[in-house]
Amino acid sequence: METTTSAFDIPVNYILGRCTLGNWDDDDEQADTTLSVLNVSYVVKERVGPWWKGACLRRIKHKIVLRDVSMHMKSGQITAILGGSGSGKTSLLDCIASRASGTVSGKVYYNNMECTKDIAQTFTSYVMQADRLLPNLTVRETLRYSAQLRLPGHASKFDIEEKVSKVIIEMGLRNVADSRIGGSIVRGISGGEKRRVTIAIQLLQNPKILLLDEPTSGLDSFTARSLISSLASLAHNNGKIVLLTIHQPRSEIFKMFDQIALISRGQMVYFGRTDQIVTYFSDLGHRCPTYTNPSDYFVDLASVDRRNTEIQEETSERVKELSSAYSNSTLHKDVVYQIIEDTMKPTTGRQLITQKINYYRPQKSGFFRSLFTLLGRMTLNVFRDRTSYISRIFLLSLFVPFICVFLGHLGKNQTSLQDRIGLLYQSSQVPPYVAALNAVGLFPPLRDLYYRECSDGLYSPTTFLLAYVLHILPFTILSSSIFSSVVYWVTGLQPMTQNFVHFSSLIFVMHFFGEIMCVLVMGAFMNPVLATSTSGLILSSSGLMASGFLRNVDKMLPIFQWLAWGNIFKYAGEILAANEFHNLELTCGKNGTFCFPDGDTYLNLVYPDAVENMTRNFWAVGGFTTALFICVIVVFKLRGIPNLS
Repeated sequence: METTTSAFDIPVNYILGRCTLGNWDDDDEQADTTLSVLNVSYVVKERVGPWWKGACLRRIKHKIVLRDVSMHMKSGQITAILGGSGSGKTSLLDCIASRASGTVSGKVYYNNMECTKDIAQTFTSYVMQADRLLPNLTVRETLRYSAQLRLPGHASKFDIEEKVSKVIIEMGLRNVADSRIGGSIVRGISGGEKRRVTIAIQLLQNPKILLLDEPTSGLDSFTARSLISSLASLAHNNGKIVLLTIHQPRSEIFKMFDQIALISRGQMVYFGRTDQIVTYFSDLGHRCPTYTNPSDYFVDLASVDRRNTEIQEETSERVKELSSAYSNSTLHKDVVYQIIEDTMKPTTGRQLITQKINYYRPQKSGFFRSLFTLLGRMTLNVFRDRTSYISRIFLLSLFVPFICVFLGHLGKNQTSLQDRIGLLYQSSQVPPYVAALNAVGLFPPLRDLYYRECSDGLYSPTTFLLAYVLHILPFTILSSSIFSSVVYWVTGLQPMTQNFVHFSSLIFVMHFFGEIMCVLVMGAFMNPVLATSTSGLILSSSGLMASGFLRNVDKMLPIFQWLAWGNIFKYAGEILAANEFHNLELTCGKNGTFCFPDGDTYLNLVYPDAVENMTRNFWAVGGFTTALFICVIVVFKLRGIPNLS
């Protein structure tokens, strides 16, 4: 059976003996920043079984991701976490950054104080694997907006520009400072430069600890070496702790690291100085061959080969031996001794450190500054992309020619009654559906950037969603006004100003409602295709069931009649019908068949009391839209921050 040594197996007398040798003066200041990980284990829940059984019927399996991991790092050091895919590298960073979603045991210490989520957000910056940047902003603009969100509210424009210029120089971005980020369609800066921008964003707060998840992923060998060299200089020259995960670095990059942590299947196989790793494994009988990259050899050595059962059992046994050897080694014991020794200072000393942490903690940007910064960034990003803002303004208007050509100018005969019903139905259905299409195309990049910045504690979901609503309002007003003006007057609906105001107001609300509905769905689902399908299904089925234009609601099944009361399309349909058919005179044919002499006859038959309930219906439509926005905020809060790569 595998045996491991934990911190609690170390003799207390030995620890106390070492502690008496240290200087425990309460007034002694921390000269260096330290980051310690002591016996951290991480367990997540997995649901086993097909998805169609649901969350309640599937069996829950507990998976051990990390097991008794200990590390100790000081300022001025760059440490690399090596290991194969699925070894637990990213999970270890999540635990250190207080972003783990499972059950974490053990302790993480910052300056020998237990590292809470608040402390981690203040003194630690986490650079995730994928770059989440808005493509239409320049490098300087991206950093400027990020600085306005990350720096204290009292920071002046001069302070912000000075900070932005500093990180541009630190990360070697001076030559591309005024170049656009670019995206999949319009090319901008290179992948390596995007990585540097992402890192520069995190450096704006001058963090003591910089965590990076696979920073060289997708980069060529030269760009990767240049990036790691910059990170090493950042650690050595600026006194920061740089901790990064990396798969298998080339030998030139491997030599730049001060410390190496090698993980396999969630257990530490080696942690120590880079120049000692070859000697350590040689003493265990695993000598690195000459002219072989040590990182390649040791990562392969600590990996499980699953090509067949025999090889898998053999390599699994080897990994167990390596992890057991390390847990009983002097290297591991010295790390644990050092952490326990540092964290056993008297309580008064800890109180002083806590006071210093609280004193030096930077203040976050205020609500209004964050709100207007987000609003300005969204607006600039969309106006830089001609396709985006033209789509927002004119996509709804693309339906106008089809409606006008198909219907022409409506008369007042009996056949115009059916034409008017079809026009009103399309007027209630098209605006929300077009708005949903706009949201699916333009909202996901903003949402992904929100997830990154919200996980850094920069602002709340309410601030982000309120900024988004303020951002889309001018486009919604302009788009719905163009649609309403052309459709209403060209098709010959009732030529009265009050009726036109009612019509255009409802078109605006329904256009706005459709976008908020799609945002709600995209708060629940990450996949834009699924969001599009779900939003379209909700909007189309709601219009069919409750508008009353295709089938009288009173003639439907009782359950649908009750559901219609909770549907915005019921009240929108009544508004449009009352607005158009009230006081509308119609002509009858001479063949003696039944006819509607006026629009009020039709209203009394299909929408009784619609005229009297006009004010109530407008309040209901506004209430539904407000309630939907509140639901969006609740969904984003309950959904939390997904673990984006």
